[in-house]
Parts: sequence; C-alpha cells; structure tokens
Amino acid sequence: MCATYYLFQWPKSSILISLDQRTVLQLTSELKNQSTKYRTDKTYPSKTAEKTENIKKNRYKDILPFDHSRVKLTLTTAKNDTDYINASFIKGVSGSRAYIATQGPLPHTVVDFLRMLWEYNIQVPLDCGHSHVVLRSSTML
Repeated sequence: MCATYYLFQWPKSSILISLDQRTVLQLTSELKNQSTKYRTDKTYPSKTAEKTENIKKNRYKDILPFDHSRVKLTLTTAKNDTDYINASFIKGVSGSRAYIATQGPLPHTVVDFLRMLWEYNIQVPLDCGHSHVVLRSSTML
C-alpha cells in the first residue's frame, strides 16, 4: 500500500503529513457523505442558485453555491446583468475568502466569468476539472 503525502504551507512553517490509501479513501467518503447531507437536509440553503432566472447559469443541477458563501458580482456590463454566478468563496489560511471555486463558464456565462475575474482581481485562474478536448482539422489528417 503506497502512502500519499501532502505538504501544507502555513505562514513561516510547513507540516508534512503522511496518509495511507485507506485513510484517503475514508476521508473522501466522509466528505462525500457530508456534502450529500448538506444538500439533502438543506443545512445551507442555495435559494439564489435555484431562482428561475439563475437555473440556466448552473452547469449541473446538483452543484450549487450556498447562499452564505456564494460570490456576488457587482460590476455590470449590460442592463440585464445580475449578481449571480455559480461560484463560492473558500476559506484559506489568509481568511474566509482566500479562494474561489467555480464551474467552467458556459457559452452564455463567459461574460459573468470575466466579470468575476476582473472584480475579484483573480490573476491565476486554475482549471482542476477533467477537460477532454478533441481537435479536428483537415490539416491534421
């Protein structure tokens, strides 16, 4: 059984933690169960994401930002812009709004995504998803 190592960076120190595969699987399972419980029990409501005008902005119907931690957009580029984007603030060592987790933009939410990058001064967006891109061109044949 191989061990997985995580290096957590704290101000002025580092902690190296060794986790075996069984522990990682157990923690992953507990996190999934907790997430499902929050959604099922409505522990944290996501009423804004469920509004009729915002449903089309969600890539997945079961992955919605909680109202208490959602990112609100204030910059507007058009008359019909709203403050909603499917994105949530994530706590970090530097505070409760250290990171933002969001879905990849849909064709009709690209402007909202760019508004968020601009408004929150996001300099390094990082895609952690499973992207599968197939390029086809007559020059590739």
